[in-house]
Amino acid sequence: MDSLTQIALGAAVGELLLGRKIGNKAMFWGAVGGTIPDLDVLANPFLSEAASVKFHRGPTHSIFFAAVFSVLMAWIMEKYYSSYLFHSKNWRKFWRIIFTAIPILLLVLILGIGWSGISFFSGAIALVILGLLAFSVWQRTPVQPQDIEKPSFLNWYWFFFWVFVSHILLDIFTTYGTQMLWPFTDYPFQLDTISIVDPLYTIPLVVFGFVASLYHRSSDRRKFFNRLALILSTFYLLLTVANKVHMDSVFRESLEDKGLEYLQIKTTPTLFNNLLWFGIAELEDEYIIGYYSLLDSEREFSDWHREEKNHDLIRNFKHDRDVEILVWFSRGFYKVQKSEEGYQFTDLRFGNIDFTGTNQDAGGPFFFLLKKDSESGEINISRNRPEIEGDFGKIWRTFWQRVGGR
Repeated sequence: MDSLTQIALGAAVGELLLGRKIGNKAMFWGAVGGTIPDLDVLANPFLSEAASVKFHRGPTHSIFFAAVFSVLMAWIMEKYYSSYLFHSKNWRKFWRIIFTAIPILLLVLILGIGWSGISFFSGAIALVILGLLAFSVWQRTPVQPQDIEKPSFLNWYWFFFWVFVSHILLDIFTTYGTQMLWPFTDYPFQLDTISIVDPLYTIPLVVFGFVASLYHRSSDRRKFFNRLALILSTFYLLLTVANKVHMDSVFRESLEDKGLEYLQIKTTPTLFNNLLWFGIAELEDEYIIGYYSLLDSEREFSDWHREEKNHDLIRNFKHDRDVEILVWFSRGFYKVQKSEEGYQFTDLRFGNIDFTGTNQDAGGPFFFLLKKDSESGEINISRNRPEIEGDFGKIWRTFWQRVGGR
């Protein structure tokens, strides 16, 4: 899931585990813990494009990592809360600033995404909500040592273990998936039930988490609102599982109505919602792709189009380690196209958001250019996302109209 969601989930889980002892600091450290697994992206400058795709949601998204790294985090936190730094008046003032600065930095990031055209409106809403949360943290974060009950090493261990595990489990519900059983297997567990950005999952965590932060750590209302946030978000997540089962059934029926025999299929929701789903079926030499919204009048997938596989174009490259990674990552749902510079490798599992017909691949985030070096013979792989053409506003409106059914 997106970073904001993981931060909000980490804060809610942190509050559930240690909120009674350390108040809003439990939310803060939970948010920090919810961010740590995704810091694997910091390794990207030292990895090839393909290796970075495999490393993300790899080792740091495993139960092994959660079990081992929680020991280190528990040791650090126990030492900190027993140290001079925690008891220092100036250091406590510094933490007041940090508690406010981090949400503000997140707001700047979210607003920046909004300006880029993804959703300025959602960015503005997040700006208001997280701004209020930052103010609440500033006002109510306990800064006096006597205001908290000092957690034990075991308290801290289970705190970070479950924050990490909740992050890992949530990512499993997406199409990207996680290598949760690393180092025993690199299999990417993925359920394909929820988009990597789904406001209906995130909003309860942010809104009710903010409300919970307004109350004293010992307040029953604080516990109620935090648990309400987790219950509502989890209930919605379970609904996406039921929706997935339904979509698989409808997609199979739609393919049978067309008399198609397929090798494998996949259904996954499109961005920002769980109503409009994307279905892709692998045939012998091509893929057939369709869309279906729960609000459609007919119980069948439509907007069909076909994609030629052209896997034979990179037949001589398939033993290259990086090419093997791309094929593994796509779970076999990929197409290859010849370009002026080499070959474009496109992962087809993420659907499209352009229903105007201008950009056939507008929704897919994973495009790679494969180019063979004429001297060394090595395969160079670079990220090669095509630019979106046409009126983005029109694309966006058409997309939401399609979500609303036809």
